[in-house]
Amino acid sequence: MKILFGFTAIAILSFVCCVDANAQMNSADIIDTNIISVESNSQVAAIAAFYDATNARRRGDLDEAEKILLDALQLDPKASGAYYDLARIDMMRKNTDAAQKYLKKAIELDPDNKWYKEQYAILLMESNDFDKAAEVYEQIVAKESTDKEYLQTLAYIYQRSGKVDKAVQTLDRLLKVYEGDEEILERKLQILLNNNRLDDAFDVITGLIEQAPDESKYYIRLAEMYNNNNEEDKAAEVYKKAEQQFPDDPGIQLSLSEYYKNKGNSEKYREYVSKVITNNALDATTQLSILSSFFIEAKDSANRDMAVELAGKVAEQNPEDGQILAVYGDILAITGNLKEAEAPYKRSLDIDPSNYNVWKNLISLYTQTQEMDSLIKYADKALRLFPNQANLHFMKGVALNSKKEYSKAVNSIERAMDMIPEENKGELSDMYSMLGDIYNSMKDYKSADENFDQALNLEPDNATTLNNYAYYLSVRGVRLKDAEEMSKRSLELAPDLATFLDTYGWILYKKGDYKKAKDYIQKAIDAEESPSGTLWEHLGDIYFKLGDKDKAFECWQKAKELGTESEEIDRKLKDKVLYE
Repeated sequence: MKILFGFTAIAILSFVCCVDANAQMNSADIIDTNIISVESNSQVAAIAAFYDATNARRRGDLDEAEKILLDALQLDPKASGAYYDLARIDMMRKNTDAAQKYLKKAIELDPDNKWYKEQYAILLMESNDFDKAAEVYEQIVAKESTDKEYLQTLAYIYQRSGKVDKAVQTLDRLLKVYEGDEEILERKLQILLNNNRLDDAFDVITGLIEQAPDESKYYIRLAEMYNNNNEEDKAAEVYKKAEQQFPDDPGIQLSLSEYYKNKGNSEKYREYVSKVITNNALDATTQLSILSSFFIEAKDSANRDMAVELAGKVAEQNPEDGQILAVYGDILAITGNLKEAEAPYKRSLDIDPSNYNVWKNLISLYTQTQEMDSLIKYADKALRLFPNQANLHFMKGVALNSKKEYSKAVNSIERAMDMIPEENKGELSDMYSMLGDIYNSMKDYKSADENFDQALNLEPDNATTLNNYAYYLSVRGVRLKDAEEMSKRSLELAPDLATFLDTYGWILYKKGDYKKAKDYIQKAIDAEESPSGTLWEHLGDIYFKLGDKDKAFECWQKAKELGTESEEIDRKLKDKVLYE
């Protein structure tokens, strides 16, 4: 029987009630007129029960819905819809076996209902029973022989069950109805390739080329198939023909760049990479994607230089694209062209000032180039848009510190700290450490020590904090034992860092261990490609203490040439005397 819903069930029940209550109509009249029978009474009650079960299921009361449906089946055992709905309940409960049994019963009662069969096949596939699912779908397509979706699903089922021939045959059935359908041909091609049926796959792809000679993608697929099967000569022939037919096609150019890359022909590889990245047929996003991949893979200087050049060309082609300009700036900055990166960053921000990462990168650039006035200027601009970005306040504080505007620097750092969650101990530790540096410069040593202590409480093995704190204590000549322990620990964390070696050597100097101090300062000088004037001045001071005044004078001269912050270097050179 077919399922009757909602209003229909209620209408029938109302009619039955009216008949039963009508004193002028007896049961003989009802039977004689064949209006309703005992059997149909049961069916009507079953329909009403089914309606109640549907409402219960919609309310989420699956137990109640199940009970009503089972009662309904007592009244009408042939109600296929009730079995189907019981299956739906078990599917919601993830009870697959029970759901399958109910669906089988529903199909048995209503073998022409394709929806029951379709749901049954889905459950079979979920149970990885693809053979049985294929049998069910064959029953469906027997009556739906031209339905594209059903035949495609059947092909998929055969493919999953490992019956490749059956899958291909099913797609061929489809192609008889939908001749030349690219989607179906692509599906067939993929199945053939996945199962290494290369001859058949080549037939399909050549057929696609004949069918759509203006589609470059099929030439690319054919060439790649030859490549993958080590038939490079045939691949080269296809590429040659494709390039003649599609000289400006970015897909062909990209495929050729990969082809020459794999062959190790770097000259040709760069040629086609250049063509595709600067191809105006591509949108800016695609150009950017290919450019980024090329830059990431660029290991040698020639390719990195080429990436910079290509980025510039793409930026010229897209002068109003803020993202392209930002990437151009990034590539320039990463390759060491810091000053050149400034202009595209600024232009990017003119176009899209809402991109915080570009502000951050521009400010980082000024940090590296030590342009502190520009850093402060652009940090202030960025802070108008992003007032709660702790990093902006912090970087501004660093710049103000370098300009010896200490009070303003402290305010900026403290504002940054207010925005950092307490659980971000590493960031907070760095900020306390920076405050320690600033207060030390202000000669507020009590505040300096308090902030360094707080930094180390948060991050005890912060090597930079350990080194800086130790150095400042040694310069002041206080707590030298603590300074030595901290410096020693920093060297354990970063053993070959020249700055840390210098600190440890200077602490030894302050303790009077001049020979050992000389060894560490010399190690620091040897570790640096371009040793600072401060290192040479320290070495000179140690030689003076060791009694080698000539060596001390030579070292002080180098310190003077290289530049040092010492206020005593000129007096040392003039008087050849150590002033501390």
